[in-house]
Amino acid sequence: MELSPTTLLFAAIIFFVVIYLTYKLASYRKHLEWQSNLIRLKSQIADNQRACIKGRVAETFAPFLEGFPFKASECKFIGDPIDYVAFEGLNERDIKKIHFVEVKEGTSKLSKHQKQIKDLIDQLDSNDITFEEFRFKNEK
Repeated sequence: MELSPTTLLFAAIIFFVVIYLTYKLASYRKHLEWQSNLIRLKSQIADNQRACIKGRVAETFAPFLEGFPFKASECKFIGDPIDYVAFEGLNERDIKKIHFVEVKEGTSKLSKHQKQIKDLIDQLDSNDITFEEFRFKNEK
């Protein structure tokens, strides 16, 4: 049985239409997947930004939080790489010790540079200069 040229042409057209529609369907599915991922990514970015802002505010007001080990008036905010330098005795105009204070929330860890600073301070033979971490709980 021999196929006529018209039948072959019709089969070829059907074949290419099926391939084209399959491609379009796959493309549309990828587009839908990207859109749903985009919504999730935007939400994650917004959550991260809020957490960062909350952390910055908490760092700024840490000397006024319950449990902060130094007087707010003796602390100088630096922000980066260490949050505060506390001059113990500054109010009495007789500085006895200097404390580098890093404010952290919950279980967050020191950055690479903060660890280096902590290690350098810990290597000093003096108890007059210390590195302290103040941890607070984030109340959502």
